[in-house]
Amino acid sequence: MKNNEALQQEIQEAMKFEPMLHAAEIGVAVKEGIVTLNGTVDNLIKKTEALHAAKKIKGVAAIVDEIEVKLDKSLVVSDQDIAAKIVKKLKENLVVPQNTISLTVENGNVTAEGIVPWNFQRETALDIIRNQVGVRDVTNNIKLKRELYDQAEKEILEKALRRHWAFDMDEIDIQVAGATVQLSGTVGSIFQKEEAERIAYKTPGVIKVVNHLKVNLEQPYLC
Repeated sequence: MKNNEALQQEIQEAMKFEPMLHAAEIGVAVKEGIVTLNGTVDNLIKKTEALHAAKKIKGVAAIVDEIEVKLDKSLVVSDQDIAAKIVKKLKENLVVPQNTISLTVENGNVTAEGIVPWNFQRETALDIIRNQVGVRDVTNNIKLKRELYDQAEKEILEKALRRHWAFDMDEIDIQVAGATVQLSGTVGSIFQKEEAERIAYKTPGVIKVVNHLKVNLEQPYLC
């Protein structure tokens, strides 16, 4: 297992490769695999990039997010304007089904609710919201509902995970019940855990993914 100092240094180095981040903006503290990120950034994208950079590092068991988004005065937008612009962009988008997403905006914090058929549609909607000027944070309450409720194909998911460089399928167990997939076993990073879930949601017939994968800090990282 990496010691605290080595893990802290790797995370700081990873953040240097994120073009929007500045080293002085994000503080990194590590204790027994638990990483605390703190500091103040001027937009939500920077916060998202910092979290993503930390998740990709082997040895990170959990992340405590204490990053505050404090908008520059020139970027402060009224809640009404934020809502109007997001609604307009969602309507113009060809991926997100029309009239499926509802928004609540309070002090720049956006809660998105609704039901869409596919996970990529949900992710597209969330990206639109995150990239809107004036948004400080996003709460995702968007659910998935397939138009066809077929039995999810376990074999298709297994093949997809085996093709991916990041996974050792000897360490991952897949259980399928109708349209629900349960993932269990061990992976070497939070990135791998989230990537496995993302791939599972792309599998035909999957409506829900229960992710019980555990991050094993001793597991070799495939590359």
